[in-house]
Amino acid sequence: MLLKELINKSVYGTIGYIKSQDDIDILESYILYNLLVLKEFKQIIIVTNYKNYPDFVEENTQLWKKYFPNCIIIDLQVNRGHSFGIADSENAIIDFCKNNNIEWLCKVSNDIIIQKEILDKQIEESDFYYLNGIGYGGMVKYDFDFDKIVDKDFFPQTNFYFINVFKTDYLNDKKYLDKTYEFIQTIPNYNEKIWEYVQGWSCEDFLKNCIERNNLSKHHLIPKEKYLYLLQVIKDNNIHDCSHKNIMIEGICHLQYSYQPIIEI
Repeated sequence: MLLKELINKSVYGTIGYIKSQDDIDILESYILYNLLVLKEFKQIIIVTNYKNYPDFVEENTQLWKKYFPNCIIIDLQVNRGHSFGIADSENAIIDFCKNNNIEWLCKVSNDIIIQKEILDKQIEESDFYYLNGIGYGGMVKYDFDFDKIVDKDFFPQTNFYFINVFKTDYLNDKKYLDKTYEFIQTIPNYNEKIWEYVQGWSCEDFLKNCIERNNLSKHHLIPKEKYLYLLQVIKDNNIHDCSHKNIMIEGICHLQYSYQPIIEI
């Protein structure tokens, strides 16, 4: 089927962090870039963390309402920091979907841009559609054997995926988040990189665990030949970031650095 068919029955749930007017202005440019695709979704949900709540809450709300008057705005009054803030935001979206009988969610981040060509992309029937995340370091354990990576590596990026919410129990364990958040309060000069203190603590790991725990079928949105090319680019350029920032793949780009060029694969 076409990806457009899945989009038409999905809710677009995006998360973001706002600290300044510049963030609002950049976000609007992303919304405008994505507008044609966003209008294909059945609903838009926005979950936002702020540096200093409630600064920029009204500006963020007005921005989204200008383009999507019926969108759902969820503002988190407590920001627990980078990784915990993301996990809390993801849980807020999943909770909303479960409480409102929403089956299909396209979960994204505010800094994702999407080309309209994805509407015509052919996909297989599945419970979960994703972009695999891997960097140079992740390839080392496979001794750079690309075929083995294709066959065995599963580390889904959290900034863009489709998931059948009905077939999941939970995404990020709230009790575990609270327990580990209490733990980091005891760490002197904590560096905001929880995974350096707690093995396996990452939103990617939590998403992977959710998919495997619930036995969801999965479909990689990057065709094999293009994924092999991506792996070669990662190896040749010693790219360690597994979220492939500023690389446009299959019409999807995690554009974290808006003033830097985009590599299209």
